[in-house]
Amino acid sequence: MASRSGGGSGSVGERCMKTVAVTGAAGRLGGNLVPALLARGYAVRGLVLPDDPKRGKLDRFDIEVVEGDVRDEAVCRRLLDGVDGVVHTANLVGIPAGMGRDTFFDINVKGTLAVVEAAAARADSLERFVHVSSDAVYPMGNHDSRPDYTPIDEGHPKRPIGLYALTKALNEQTVDSFRASHGLQTSMIRPAGMFAGAEVLGRWTVGFVLGLMRGAVNNPRCGLYHPDLADTIATLESAAAPDDLCAVRDTEGRPWLYSPADARDVAHACVCVLEHPAAVGEAFNAAVPQPFAFDEVAEYLAARTGQRVHECVAPVRWVYWSDVRKARSLI
Repeated sequence: MASRSGGGSGSVGERCMKTVAVTGAAGRLGGNLVPALLARGYAVRGLVLPDDPKRGKLDRFDIEVVEGDVRDEAVCRRLLDGVDGVVHTANLVGIPAGMGRDTFFDINVKGTLAVVEAAAARADSLERFVHVSSDAVYPMGNHDSRPDYTPIDEGHPKRPIGLYALTKALNEQTVDSFRASHGLQTSMIRPAGMFAGAEVLGRWTVGFVLGLMRGAVNNPRCGLYHPDLADTIATLESAAAPDDLCAVRDTEGRPWLYSPADARDVAHACVCVLEHPAAVGEAFNAAVPQPFAFDEVAEYLAARTGQRVHECVAPVRWVYWSDVRKARSLI
C-alpha cells in the first residue's frame, strides 16, 4: 500500500485515508500494530473477541472495532468490507487450559482460511494481505531438530515440529494457494519468539536453560542432545536457583545465542510489507538484527538488577539465530 505522504501543511484528515483491517487487534502484536498504523495515517478496523479481556487496551485509540470469532465467515466479510489492506495476526501460540487440541487447530487453521477467503473475494480491490506466520515453520533453534545451517534465512527448508508449528505451516500454504488462484497481493512475516515489554527478561535464566536441556536429554534427533547432558542438568539444578541469570557457554567457550523479536519491531515490519512493492509474494523473518549472547546479557542484567549470575558450561550449544538480512535490504 502506498503510504500517506501529503504535502506541505495538509493534515491527515485531508489526505486520501486508507483503511487496514487487523485481526487479533488486542493481542501482543495487534496492540502494537494498531498505534503504528495510526501513526502512519491509516484508519484501522480491528477484530476482537466479544469477551476479550485485553479489549481495553484499544480504548485509547480512534479505531473501528468489530467483535466476533475469526472462524465466522460472516464476521470476516464484515471486517474486510471496504478495507484496502489486511494484517492477519490472530492466532493461539499455545493451547489454553481447558481447550481441546481440535479447537486450537480450528482457531488457527480454519480461522485463517475464513480470513483469506474473505480477502480473496475482494482480491481485485485489496492492495495487500499480510499474514503473520512464525519462524516455527523452520527447525528454528536446535532444540527440536537440527537446522541445515545457521543463521536461518527464509530459504531454509520448512520442518515444523509440534501442533502450533504445523498450523503455521498449513496457514502459509493456504495463503500461497489463494495468491495463486485469486491473485491476492500477499506478504508474510515470520517473527522469532516475540515478546512485549519485560517479558523477554525471563529468557536468560537458569530455569529457561534447564527447560531447553530437559527437552533434549532424551531426544537424540535434536541439536541439543548429548550423552553428558543429564549430568549437566543435575549439576545446574544443584548449584543455581531457577531465577538466577545464566551465562551459559559450550565446552569450546562459545556462548549460547538467541535472537528474539520485540512486538514493536514486528509491528514495524508489518507496516513495511503493507507499503513496499517489493514485499508482494515474499516472506520475511522478523527478529533483532544480531543474536544476543547469554553471557553478555547476563552480565548486563546483573549490573542493573543485582541478580546473581551462574556460570554454566554445557556439552552442547543452543543457537537460535534468525537471519533478517532480506527484510533489511528489501523493505
